[in-house]
Amino acid sequence: MWRRLGQTSRNSTRLPDAAYVELVDMVARPVMPVAFMGVALACVGLLLAARKHDVALLVLTLAAIALDIASIFLVLAYQRRTAVATILADEARLWERRYAIGLFTFAALLGAVNARALMMAHPPDSSLVPMLTSGLAFVFAGGVVSNVAFRPRLCAIGLALSATPTVVGFFDRATQATDIHVVLGFVLQALLLSAFAVVGLIWASATHAATRRQIISKLDFAKMARRDDLTGLANRIELRERFDEAFAGLADDELLAIHCLDLDRFKAVNDAYGHLTGDQLLCAATTRLLTMVRREDTAARLGGDEFVVIQTGVRHPDEALLLARRIIRVVGAPFEIEGRNIQIGVSIGVALAPRDGATLEQLTARADAALYRMKRSGCGGVVFSDEPPPSSAANDS
Repeated sequence: MWRRLGQTSRNSTRLPDAAYVELVDMVARPVMPVAFMGVALACVGLLLAARKHDVALLVLTLAAIALDIASIFLVLAYQRRTAVATILADEARLWERRYAIGLFTFAALLGAVNARALMMAHPPDSSLVPMLTSGLAFVFAGGVVSNVAFRPRLCAIGLALSATPTVVGFFDRATQATDIHVVLGFVLQALLLSAFAVVGLIWASATHAATRRQIISKLDFAKMARRDDLTGLANRIELRERFDEAFAGLADDELLAIHCLDLDRFKAVNDAYGHLTGDQLLCAATTRLLTMVRREDTAARLGGDEFVVIQTGVRHPDEALLLARRIIRVVGAPFEIEGRNIQIGVSIGVALAPRDGATLEQLTARADAALYRMKRSGCGGVVFSDEPPPSSAANDS
């Protein structure tokens, strides 16, 4: 079991960021389990403290109540934060650490309450303390397993901190009993709680593995839905997401350049050599295009031989012009496909945000119009949305 748990923990550290964020969300979002455990511990702890007139039990219980209230506010703060925007992996780790500190401290306080109550003098209510502490330990263990199973390491530490002192308390109670049946009863109680914790860890490990596979599969399908099947570039869905993100983060002195690309003479290649060669040409052009764009930029294929590049962090239109000319030079160089030397060209229309528009539709429409003015002029090259296409002579020069 420990080998499986260790393997599960190692696998969890290799989770894709998006999967890790979703697992943390499943653990940190629910507020009812946190509130319920606080109420349960408050009822049991205060009852035992009043019955035994024990200040230590009262202090431990009040500390647990205060911690539980703080944990509830932490969960509510997390809910408010994630309602504003999706968090990234680094921030998710911070929230998980905060949640873990609260969970571990609460588990330790619960274990201390149980141990203190079990190790005190027992008559005349010898059955009350074992009944309440046992119920509290099992309820907490079940709650941890059901709510934190998606993060097995948190589950294991929480169970150990709560169950171990309780088990020790039951064994201590057994050593003080004189009736063999009572001794066996306390030993059995300790063993049952230990077995429940072990089975809970096994279940948590299996739950984590199954949930992990489901989340990764879901993310893979979502990624496929946002990618072009042939080239692997972003499709219209991801293009819009990346544009919205880039435009929202646009600084006052920055521009966002939208490059609409079209491969010159691509239809002639398709007609002459067939669609298989045309597809290979598109993939080869994509490979070259990706060498021209930075990680923070976005390259997308809208269909056929139509591509769009979002260039971020542009300070001056000349930067967009420079990128467009590099794309024309690199992608327009001859290709060798299946022993054939294939020469195409590239025409590009460029629109700048916010100068030419504030939506993806406005910008691509203006860049696309500039692109087709260029193509109608009969010469490949680059033209901005507010410029006329260059003449053949000017382009040749």
